[in-house]
Amino acid sequence: MTKLQYQLRRSNRKTIAISFDRDGNLIVKAPLWVSDREIDRFVKSKQEWITSTAKRLADAREQEAHRRLSLENGDELSFLGEKMVLTVVREDRSRAKIKEAAGRLIMTVPYEADYAYKREQLEKWYRRQALPVFLEKAEKFARILGVSFQEIHIKDQKSRWGSCSSKGNLNFNWRILMAPEPVCDYVIIHELCHLVHMDHSDNFWRLVEGICPAYRQHKKWLRDYADRLYLF
Repeated sequence: MTKLQYQLRRSNRKTIAISFDRDGNLIVKAPLWVSDREIDRFVKSKQEWITSTAKRLADAREQEAHRRLSLENGDELSFLGEKMVLTVVREDRSRAKIKEAAGRLIMTVPYEADYAYKREQLEKWYRRQALPVFLEKAEKFARILGVSFQEIHIKDQKSRWGSCSSKGNLNFNWRILMAPEPVCDYVIIHELCHLVHMDHSDNFWRLVEGICPAYRQHKKWLRDYADRLYLF
């Protein structure tokens, strides 16, 4: 039997856990004290589950690929839950230009622009919008919580929507700009609450709920509809 390939991540956790990341890689999280041999035995014991889950996720990724936008006229994009219809204009030019007007996102590109080029330009546009939006929201909720942060960084993390460092820096995935605004607010509040509790204890979740009473609903939206944020 072929040995399963996986990425091993050790920490102070108490048990071994297995999961898959968005790219379909098998991730094994294990305590520092568990031997490699014992980890291999554990993974082998879960082979049936791993095989069936890997197939299910591969099928889901294939379906997602079919749903991906072509980035042509008429595609619908989202900005804090508001729909924008994409209009692509081709001109004799060397650089792309993107502007929003009357519910449309008008992207003017060189004649030879392909999908990869248009995708890159759209991501750049979203990233430019993300920083001032996230900064304004973070400052508002930080005042309510009575905390302060250092810097905000815009990322494209594969498996998380935000993070908070021990130095008080906040990282946010630009893709949450495409989520409904209350969901975006929840992600920002979540990370700001880590400035008070650097864990996911009961006290942490009580603090989150005090600012965002519907946080469970927003967590569920991210769990159920994350694919809507990965359409290009």
